[in-house]
Amino acid sequence: MKIHNFIYFILFSTFLIPLCLASPVYSAKHLSLHDVYLADTEHELHIYRIYGKKPGKTIMIIGGIQGDEPGGYLTADLYADISLKQGNLIVVPRANFYSILLNQRNGLTGDMNRKFGEHGKNHKNQEQEIVSILKGLIDEADCLLNLHEGSGFYHHDWISEMENPKRFGQSIIFDASTYPTADGAQTIKLEKLAQRVLEQVNPQIDNPRYRFKANNHNTVSDKSTHLEQRNSASYYALTQANIPAFGIETSKSIRANSEKVNLQKLVVNSFLAEFDIIVDTPGLLLEKTQLNYVLIQVNNSLPYAVANGSAITVSAGDEVTITDIIANFTRGLAADFENMGSYNDTKLPFRIAQPTKVIIRKDSETCGWVNIEIKQDITDQHAENILDTANVAGLKTAFSPPKKPHLNELRAEKLLINLNGKLMTVMEGEELVVPRDKALLIKGVQSNMPLLDSSIFANLKGFAPPKLKNDGNDINFAVYPEQDLWKRYSENKAGLRYPVNATYNDKLIGIFWIRLDEQ
Repeated sequence: MKIHNFIYFILFSTFLIPLCLASPVYSAKHLSLHDVYLADTEHELHIYRIYGKKPGKTIMIIGGIQGDEPGGYLTADLYADISLKQGNLIVVPRANFYSILLNQRNGLTGDMNRKFGEHGKNHKNQEQEIVSILKGLIDEADCLLNLHEGSGFYHHDWISEMENPKRFGQSIIFDASTYPTADGAQTIKLEKLAQRVLEQVNPQIDNPRYRFKANNHNTVSDKSTHLEQRNSASYYALTQANIPAFGIETSKSIRANSEKVNLQKLVVNSFLAEFDIIVDTPGLLLEKTQLNYVLIQVNNSLPYAVANGSAITVSAGDEVTITDIIANFTRGLAADFENMGSYNDTKLPFRIAQPTKVIIRKDSETCGWVNIEIKQDITDQHAENILDTANVAGLKTAFSPPKKPHLNELRAEKLLINLNGKLMTVMEGEELVVPRDKALLIKGVQSNMPLLDSSIFANLKGFAPPKLKNDGNDINFAVYPEQDLWKRYSENKAGLRYPVNATYNDKLIGIFWIRLDEQ
């Protein structure tokens, strides 16, 4: 393998630090925990718990629950690495990474901030799994701050089309002025708390239009014009967890992310002060992502460090994996094999049959790339040289290059499955035993013709993916076997073994099996 314009070296720490769901970082009087769920998927979820040197209240901060609101998740980033003198934080910078990668409000199955209602609690998909995790975290907190961007500018009077009671921007949203808890032990005074925050924040904002306003949606009342908010995170936090909860909305009309982040910070910091949470080391906003290099593994070799904008040359059929992305930022990074995989292909092996590009994104923005080139096979190259020489001499030769496989010889060889965050391989004709209650994702099929791998469908019989048209391709859709698989499609209708059919242009080229574990 030939590497252009970079240095080959090994980072031993890459191999010595295990990937685990809880990674504690200790100091003499400080503790932070980092949990990862749905690892190496488009819905990868990172959770940070920061504990102060002195005990105190806990505030939960959510960013990126809607992916086209960068001001929210960039602000949440600043609190993920923070140190505290007193009190605690639970920070979820990117609640909906899938929608962030697409820079759109909705995720795979709709608006995640409309999935906290009772009607969705019994149905499993990756987004609902994230919602369940968020609910559990909300139950640990004393206050919830959900960071958003809203359209226009909120005003209790109609000023203009962009500034009126129906707009959300530059407001602090809550679901009731006051709310008595279910046990009657206390009354949560949301409006008064919001007003105290505004009194601290607004004098620090020079532009009058950018000052925040209290925005009571009165969602608890049946007369509210915002009844859809009863399925939101803040409404769940108030009515089920019985804690004060607020949506902090900066305006989408403010173009600079840095300005939106600074405005969000003022509000968040004021809420921290209200709950006696004392910041030790504040976070810093990095406005420009600087990609240093990506670690690339070819077949079973040790990873190479490949500089941004450079290229590697591999042989046709080599398996290439992006094992890590090294930049001046650690969150929100994803590698995307162009026209080959999903939106997040980090740690997913691809067999390369033609030149391609790996695009590196920070959230929805491209921050770098690496080209993958194909070197000509020595036998083919030698054959072409012989033929060229013979043609120049006017001679006929019986020599011909090695015969390439005919399309009729196409066969599926391997099925790649992400099972509960771990990549598994199933050989054609064999089976993989899976838990009934854990998510599995089919990530792709490898065949004897790598050039066609990205065009091969994988159809798990008995599963209907959540998309408008079921085209028979179930790649990159989460499957919860106990919930999603129809028994009548299983082997002998026994509900134990389900076929995964690999097809190319509707032609069956291989069968793999999923066996559910015994109950």
